[in-house]
Amino acid sequence: MRILHTLHWVQFAGTEKVCVDLCNEMVKEHQVYLLSQEEIRPYLNDEVQLIEFDFEKNRYNPLFLYQTAKLLEKLSPDIIHCHNTKEIEIMKYAQLFLIKKIPIVGTRHNPILKKKFAYADLGIAVSEETLNYTNAKKNILITNGVKYNPPKDLEFPDVFNILAVGRLAKVKGFDVLIKALAQVNFDFKMRIIGDGELKQELQQLIINLDLERKVELVGFVNNVNDYLYSSDLQVISSFEEGLSIALIEGIFYGKAVLASDIASHKVLLGKRSVFDISKSNNVQLLAQKLNEIYANYQEFLDSFADLKARKQEFSIEKMTSSYLEAYQTLI
Repeated sequence: MRILHTLHWVQFAGTEKVCVDLCNEMVKEHQVYLLSQEEIRPYLNDEVQLIEFDFEKNRYNPLFLYQTAKLLEKLSPDIIHCHNTKEIEIMKYAQLFLIKKIPIVGTRHNPILKKKFAYADLGIAVSEETLNYTNAKKNILITNGVKYNPPKDLEFPDVFNILAVGRLAKVKGFDVLIKALAQVNFDFKMRIIGDGELKQELQQLIINLDLERKVELVGFVNNVNDYLYSSDLQVISSFEEGLSIALIEGIFYGKAVLASDIASHKVLLGKRSVFDISKSNNVQLLAQKLNEIYANYQEFLDSFADLKARKQEFSIEKMTSSYLEAYQTLI
């Protein structure tokens, strides 16, 4: 197959990782193109043909759409797979200039309803919750997966090591996590991996709570697997997720995961391993849960082991195979 992925690059986060991993896996047996920005090139297999494309342009501009149509005509893909609703609009409008229409697949990465997502011929939801917001002509569920990379032990100091991974954005709830850590009754070291617009605000919060020696904003790293493997607990404090790539990485590499009670977290982790992020006293609830886990850590590990034993359900190979089967239904 000739497969065209489209990705409006913002920064390397969950959506970008899903797209990159799919491209890198699909190119092993298919011809794969990616419309995106130059910044994504270091993450791509050399066989994936990256084509720079500016998704910031006016999607209602006839000249821009005509030029996009000529590009589609030249590439002649069997499938267009979009990872953002604006991309779906551009690909749909551009095909007004084409005689032969190309099927559009869209992935709904978060539980937000977008009316124009209905332009997709096939919608892919990444979780049962997200499926409720997936409104293409036809909609199915394909769970996210990750590519396994053998981890290394970073030999962190002998203290209870906690890790969080994600964009430094309000939706990730890192402020709640930091405030909760100021209330726990055990010694710890917390590392937050990721970059984003709230970096300075979160750093000031850490200073205000006198947590400089205990909470570190690490920034972006290429070896999240090593950090997960070397930590005692991963915490996901998001207010909103589709199916968190960070959670799946935690299943593959981490010792234990505590997550907010959203998306598929409770289904996967069980009631004991989630907390209610939506309540006004979420800081206290999270602090209590962290204290409980620390006090009963071995029991928590044993419970999480059952989910880790099923990790192949979330492999990149299984996810890619499911997507390719879905593509075939449209060709």
